[in-house]
Amino acid sequence: MIPAIAVHRLDKRFGATRILRGVDLSIEPHERHALIGPNGAGKSTLFNLIAGAARPSAGRIELYGADITRLVPAAICRRGLARSFQTTSCFAKLSVFDNLRCAAQIANRDRMRWWQRFTNARAADEHAEQVLDAVGLRARRDAIAGTLSYAEQRALDLGLALASGAHTLLLDEPTAGMNRAEAAHAVELIRAATAGRTLLMVEHDMDVVFGLADRVSVLVRGEVIATGTPEAIRADPVVRAAYLGDLGGDLTGNLGGHLDDTDGATRGTTR
Repeated sequence: MIPAIAVHRLDKRFGATRILRGVDLSIEPHERHALIGPNGAGKSTLFNLIAGAARPSAGRIELYGADITRLVPAAICRRGLARSFQTTSCFAKLSVFDNLRCAAQIANRDRMRWWQRFTNARAADEHAEQVLDAVGLRARRDAIAGTLSYAEQRALDLGLALASGAHTLLLDEPTAGMNRAEAAHAVELIRAATAGRTLLMVEHDMDVVFGLADRVSVLVRGEVIATGTPEAIRADPVVRAAYLGDLGGDLTGNLGGHLDDTDGATRGTTR
């Protein structure tokens, strides 16, 4: 089976500093895959390279077997990969529905002749309505996006990716800044909304990682040191040592201080 995302010997340098060191990573179609690691491990850099926001110093990136290493983000998006960021990226002055409608129209734009773009509005509207339900924002359909709560804006971000028609999604810390109840709701939303799609996410909350991911890869100092099921990663002594040194600890909770507080309050973001 051709991987949805395949990364081969990927390197990234900023001047003399080597951020990624020969990263190999394979994400299977329809898999939910989490990328975890300590601060400064290179997770966001790897995401930027896959999404086309930066160019690697060496190596190759493939999307369903096609080389996307040197493509710009718009070209990669047209091939079916969409990315959400740590901060929300919606149009704050448009309604929730109009945000989704814009994404749906852009998704179809490059597949149509110019005269078809005026007759395809109904299809875009119908797709936007479907996505509203998928991300649980039906009751907020006509609300201005800038007035949504933080958790609702993250749901809208997910909706924009879905409305674009993407079959492969990159989610960058999708529950960062949420309290425990919001995070639990977000996990259920992501699980339902991404059914049948491929998901690669960066996440620091181990409850989210172990509750959502089919497999987990651990990035430390620019290298993938382990890939496996959540259960295998939780028990891996190499992973435990990478996070906790000689302190031991429980991978179901905070990993070596790289997650946030555990008192149920709002959690901050880390990179």
